[in-house]
Amino acid sequence: MLQGLLTTLAVVFASILGLLASRKWLDKHHPELKGQHDITDPYSQFVAMLFAVLLGFMVADSMQRFGEARETVQQEASSLGNVFRLAEGLPKANENRLRDLCALYAKEVIEDEWPMLAQHKDSPKAWIIYRQLWNTCMTYEPVTQRQSNAQQALMEAMESLGNSRRMRVEALHAGLPTVLWVVLFIGGAATIVFTYFFAADNVKIQIVMVSMVSLVICLNLFLLASYDDPFKGDVQVTPAAFETQINLFKLERDIESKAITVPEFK
Repeated sequence: MLQGLLTTLAVVFASILGLLASRKWLDKHHPELKGQHDITDPYSQFVAMLFAVLLGFMVADSMQRFGEARETVQQEASSLGNVFRLAEGLPKANENRLRDLCALYAKEVIEDEWPMLAQHKDSPKAWIIYRQLWNTCMTYEPVTQRQSNAQQALMEAMESLGNSRRMRVEALHAGLPTVLWVVLFIGGAATIVFTYFFAADNVKIQIVMVSMVSLVICLNLFLLASYDDPFKGDVQVTPAAFETQINLFKLERDIESKAITVPEFK
């Protein structure tokens, strides 16, 4: 956040210096510039419109990808919670094994994998635990119809968990490519420079207008950068969904061990 603020202030200050330098040079070498405003104005509007459409599309796309990443994390955590609860339909040994793996997976994702996501990496240990979850569900041989139904439901929950996990990992590499960032920076600079071709009688008013143009452009680029990587920066998807599941795991185990009593409904 601080880096973005300092960069924005630096760009605004540089645009003002550029305006003053260009006004001095244009007034000296091209004093007829004011007479060309009728021609300059439509070109300026055309350039600004093209850049605004491009920038707006990129911002909307990055915010959509951010929202999808957050939904994917919530779905992954929810599927893990379903596996934990469906394990109750298995024999006690299998139930305990599966529930321990669910708690271990959530803990690994929160403590080890989440910091790695900011570096566009995922945890190999989390994949191993995920594989053990599948192995526990697949190798179990149901005896009763109840156990068979529980295993079938577990397969569906594990499939949802796996799909959500893969989508979360794929989201690490879904950011804007470098070439698009170059295009946006060049387009923003061109839009600011185009404002220099309007020679207003009051220089102070033109300074304010140029400052506002550069400020709006920088803020939009900062917004794009904030939402482009959903697992890095001040604006990011947090592992709160997994933390909620861990708390629920502990609560359910406390209830089962009668460390917490559930009041009867009257």
